Amino acid sequence: MANKIEELPIYHKAVEFWSAVNAILESPGLRRNRRLHEQISDANDSITSNLVEGFEQGTDRAFANFLIHSKASLAEVLTRLKQAYFKKYISEEQLKPQLTNGEELGKMLGGFIKYLRRSDWDDRGSHGSKE
Repeated sequence: MANKIEELPIYHKAVEFWSAVNAILESPGLRRNRRLHEQISDANDSITSNLVEGFEQGTDRAFANFLIHSKASLAEVLTRLKQAYFKKYISEEQLKPQLTNGEELGKMLGGFIKYLRRSDWDDRGSHGSKE
């Protein structure tokens, strides 16, 4: 059992994706469309935020629910990046790696959600204590 979120490989994959998307958000064309830029930024931040918040929940089922929100935010980021590409705000070279990385992260999230639902541990609140 992980005692810190940083011990989970999925967290590192999510941070890697978050960082890459943030780099894309610096694209001048995308920055001109403030609304789309903010939507991508907010959804991107939500992926890791929900992962971290879920880790602190008392049960695996509650953690899984936060991961569902992370997965939904990931889907939003990918959809909006495609929109940015079709509107010619970002290049295909910027989009393609994120689609691949996002698909991998989505599979990881889906698998982890299934695992947490099956394990259904109900004492997550003590994961950091040294009793």
